[in-house]
Amino acid sequence: MKILITGINGFLGRNLIKSLKNHTLFGLGTKEQIIENVVVYNSNSLEDLELDIDIVVICHAAVSSGNDVLKNNILFDVNVLLTEKITAKFKNAFFIYISTVSIYNTSTEVIFENSEINPQSNYALSKLWGEKIVAANEKSTILRVSSIYGVGMKENTLIPNYINQALVNQAIEVWGKGERFQNYVHVDDVSEYINQIINNKESLYGKVMLGISKNQYSNLQISEIISEITKAKIVFINEDNSKSFHYNNDLTTNLLHWTPKKDIKNELQKYIEWKQKGY
Repeated sequence: MKILITGINGFLGRNLIKSLKNHTLFGLGTKEQIIENVVVYNSNSLEDLELDIDIVVICHAAVSSGNDVLKNNILFDVNVLLTEKITAKFKNAFFIYISTVSIYNTSTEVIFENSEINPQSNYALSKLWGEKIVAANEKSTILRVSSIYGVGMKENTLIPNYINQALVNQAIEVWGKGERFQNYVHVDDVSEYINQIINNKESLYGKVMLGISKNQYSNLQISEIISEITKAKIVFINEDNSKSFHYNNDLTTNLLHWTPKKDIKNELQKYIEWKQKGY
């Protein structure tokens, strides 16, 4: 099949090149180039493209994370307006839209695929708006993902922050008692979620799915894994009243007949070794 990956220069987009290598791939990014033999088109020239595309995987996103808070006009232009242009351009394609779990109501004890929606930020609101645009096409599936990790992940999130501290200072600063729980899903597992959706697409039209791992980890547990690998000490500082998040995606895994495979300890070991090589 002919598959267009939007945001192909991003963390997930580049990993999809490997995961979807048995298909004919095209990319959409901020400039024309070739990435691993995949032709990438400039999104500013979208209207001029003449491509017959079967599937569009919408990975592009202006992301507010960590201390990076983007202006609303950027969130709108990328997450809403560009998404609308893409769906209009390839209206006969099947769309897989990569969204975020941050659109859910955080007061819910356990979050399921169809849990109550209450976007937690302007970024989350823009992603929900993007969902609505894509869902207007009956041949579409929404995949809401948790925190994606792996080699090449963004530096301004908890895992690389802890690892950088461990490697540079031999100490990991954990806020409060490290009791906050979060869900971390490996980028290869997210890629496989997408691959499984493609393989089962006719049965998934109109579905909302959760792309998460089966286990949640507290900040303390993450720091302990990193400490065991790096021999860095754990230091508790300040207070942390952040909300914990717990998920259940049995509906998704039952529909796909597949569950995530990656072990977080093994993958953090690989990431640390990658960082130690100076990347």
